[in-house]
Amino acid sequence: MAKYEFDLGVIGAGPAGLAAAYAAQALGKQVAIFEDYLWGGTCPNYGCDPKKILLAAVEGIHRQSALQNLGLRGLSTIDWSALMAHKQRYVDAVEPRKIRGLDEAGITRFYGRAAFVNNNTVSVGETGDQIKARDWVIATGQRPKKLTFPGAELAEDSEAFLNLPVMPEDVTFIGAGFIGMEFANITHAAGAHTRIVTAGPTALRSFDQTLVRQLITDMQETGIAWYFNATVQQIMQTPSGRLMVTLVDGTQFETDRVFATAGRVANADQLKLENAGVVWETTEIPVDDHLRTSNPHIYAIGDVGGSPVAKLVPTGNHEGRYVAQAITGFTTAAITYPAIPVVVFGTQHLAQVGVSVEAGQTKGYRVTDVDMSQVMPFYRYNDTARVRTVLDDDGHIVGASVIAAEAEEVINYFVTAINERRTLAETQANLYAYPSLGSEFATFY
Repeated sequence: MAKYEFDLGVIGAGPAGLAAAYAAQALGKQVAIFEDYLWGGTCPNYGCDPKKILLAAVEGIHRQSALQNLGLRGLSTIDWSALMAHKQRYVDAVEPRKIRGLDEAGITRFYGRAAFVNNNTVSVGETGDQIKARDWVIATGQRPKKLTFPGAELAEDSEAFLNLPVMPEDVTFIGAGFIGMEFANITHAAGAHTRIVTAGPTALRSFDQTLVRQLITDMQETGIAWYFNATVQQIMQTPSGRLMVTLVDGTQFETDRVFATAGRVANADQLKLENAGVVWETTEIPVDDHLRTSNPHIYAIGDVGGSPVAKLVPTGNHEGRYVAQAITGFTTAAITYPAIPVVVFGTQHLAQVGVSVEAGQTKGYRVTDVDMSQVMPFYRYNDTARVRTVLDDDGHIVGASVIAAEAEEVINYFVTAINERRTLAETQANLYAYPSLGSEFATFY
């Protein structure tokens, strides 16, 4: 058993952990980073990046479909094996690139699961090597929540979906959050009969429900089957090898594959945090406004951290850079966050940033609701776009919700406007290329 000592130890080599490690090393700290699975973490290996590669093909089909008999005839089809090979070429390059970058930066790497032995030291992997550091950053992310009904072990997780070798004829998703909605969009476009089972009466509860209902209706009209207010009682394998899903209300159906997309839990339970005096919960590690845990020399960031913001790659990167500055003394201020946009890639894309429409209405703010379908940048693609904007008492843009084929691009204009506290007159001062999403920004409200 070897012993080592560093200024900073970072547990987890996903986007948040890497951001912290690189920033701290650049600020003069000697940094060690630990990973027990794939260097680069969930997003580039088996999360958002490979998902978006698959969605690229889906979006092409959606755009063709919208223009049928409006200048286009015929639809492309998805070659699943070719699409998966395209995805895998990207994924295969991730880990070597991350390792090379760490080595070039002079950051020491340890491979294996890290577990605390006291308040400043961890043991790692099978070797039991012990690494001591003055400060620690936990950036271990989250994993899919395990379901508990009989036969739940027959339901697969998101990583299994993103490595699915053959598209089944019938696919079921349990859960109507980001992941379930986006995966259902992929399987339907790839030709599978697709079902979504959700315990609630709707989906995406944190989003503008007016636009969520529009998205659900669109998904239903394309043929995706929804089971609302539904709880799975059990899953059984049939003699033919298919899966029989039984709901609590007695509804039964056969399907080929079931994927659990009903929430995530913190990767904190195997770190032996109690040895370091760190309090943790099932879904997160609570932190203060400096991202410190109950041990002031241990920080938690990214998906595993308890900060009150959306768990996204940009927020993880932001938190990683912040804790590096806090640890090195470059800042003593509490962390602040700019406007954070959140996007769901459904049959249409749904995006939101800032004050929600519901919260804006509660505050008495002005809320506009504009159908953009006839405006040139949207009309040319036959896109049923809609933009809802929240303006405070002084006319500043403070929030927006968008449904459109390119909602993730539209919302970025609102991000800038919110961060710069722009009014309508100030947004009209910018001249954008025409016709483009930017050229119509001042008409969104």
